[in-house]
Amino acid sequence: MSWLALLLVPLALYLAYKLVGVAIKAVLAVVVVVAVYWWAAPQMGWPTVPDLFYVFGPDFDGKRIEEVVDPSNLARQATGKVVDGVDGVIGRSGDPLPEPVQPLPVEDAPGPAAPASPAEPMDADGQAVEPR
Repeated sequence: MSWLALLLVPLALYLAYKLVGVAIKAVLAVVVVVAVYWWAAPQMGWPTVPDLFYVFGPDFDGKRIEEVVDPSNLARQATGKVVDGVDGVIGRSGDPLPEPVQPLPVEDAPGPAAPASPAEPMDADGQAVEPR
């Protein structure tokens, strides 16, 4: 390694250490701002953090986050998805399946040749060959 690399490696490690420190401080600052807003918003009549999450967050079919994670609501949704029989599921699945294709008849093929005795020589098809 050159002397320049020996100087740059400790400098890079120091800058990485400082960068991680700044990132942790930024995350903690965001946590403090959210915590203060969580506490102050209801007292000042502002929308709460769950309200903001509902407006700016993912789509839950028009439901608030409290309604989505409510255990009684989860049970109600699960019972709506349980089926008692297969008839209703097949009826909702779309087009009916085509009729199964009947298998083609198999012609009577000759059975396998009788095994030759071990003393008799055999050809590639496994048939006994008479010695010459």
